[in-house]
Amino acid sequence: MTVLQALGLVKSFGVIRALDGLELAVREGEVLALLGPTGAGKTTTLRTIAGLETPDEGRVILDGEDVTPLGARERDVAVVFERFNLLSTLSVRDNIAFPLRSPVYRQDEDEIERRVATAATDLRIDHLLDRNTDQLSGGERQRVAIARALVRRPRVFLLDEPLSALDLKLRESLQSELKRVHEAYGATVVYASHDFPSAAMLADRIALIENGRVVQVDTLSGLIADPSAATVGRLIGSPAMAQFAGHIADGQLHLDETEVAFSCDALGLETHPRGSVILGVWPEDLAICGADSTGSVPALVWATDFRGADRVIELHCGPHRLRKAVPRSMSVRQGERIHFAIRPERCFVYDAATGRRQDARS
Repeated sequence: MTVLQALGLVKSFGVIRALDGLELAVREGEVLALLGPTGAGKTTTLRTIAGLETPDEGRVILDGEDVTPLGARERDVAVVFERFNLLSTLSVRDNIAFPLRSPVYRQDEDEIERRVATAATDLRIDHLLDRNTDQLSGGERQRVAIARALVRRPRVFLLDEPLSALDLKLRESLQSELKRVHEAYGATVVYASHDFPSAAMLADRIALIENGRVVQVDTLSGLIADPSAATVGRLIGSPAMAQFAGHIADGQLHLDETEVAFSCDALGLETHPRGSVILGVWPEDLAICGADSTGSVPALVWATDFRGADRVIELHCGPHRLRKAVPRSMSVRQGERIHFAIRPERCFVYDAATGRRQDARS
């Protein structure tokens, strides 16, 4: 069942078009991650859904009702922002209880106390209820902000980069807490983030947004198997998709400024268009190989980055750059020359001008 829809949302701020016909549908009980770079339109999308911004065009539908004309207080949604927006003059208890004492959502004090205690326990801040918020760490304050949204029991939660201001350890801890709380409450959540690992951990589906438009919506496995645009490869993966600039001529795709070429037939191109393209391949489908291997591509190890069980190496091949995770035990050093192999049957071909898929594997 679809709970929330954004239909053709357009929003401009002066000459800047933040949303450009954005379309989005959120299913009941799911976590939908809105993933995109800074400036893609994530925050404007959430603020428009929440009623904090009025769209220039388009509609917001909540449970089948057009809520576009309604103000923020009249919509059954709750927002948690990156900055905590807590009231420093109130205790943790009263910050969490604040929405339940408002004229719109008012509850009796017994119910307020019960909901506050439940939310605080779920987020493991029940021992902090009598403290002032300025006595809390950043992670504790973010838990208070999330608890304040939970007590409302809204139809939809909108989380706007709620973890980005926290350090890595706190982010990972709160990701686990959010996952656990979501499973306990069964809430419908739209989670806006620029951080792929957070989105991958929390989301049932991921909506990729760029330049105010949703590019593709799918499960993570669906996005990896069938990335519809070059943008998808740049936004997901850790590391992201390796993308090589190339051009097609005489039935072959040639990687620019290299001697590497693949037949259009091997790449799944039903027609053999001419012109500039992007050849995309997930790093997991690139194999480190010997110099004498068929189709091997020489590259320079530009940098290495240890990640615990493995390491990520950055490879330079002429003008092309890519990153790949390799076992920590692999002996490879910065400045070393190595070779990798590209499997054409695992590649995706995109038009360089539009970013749209050209191969017929979808």
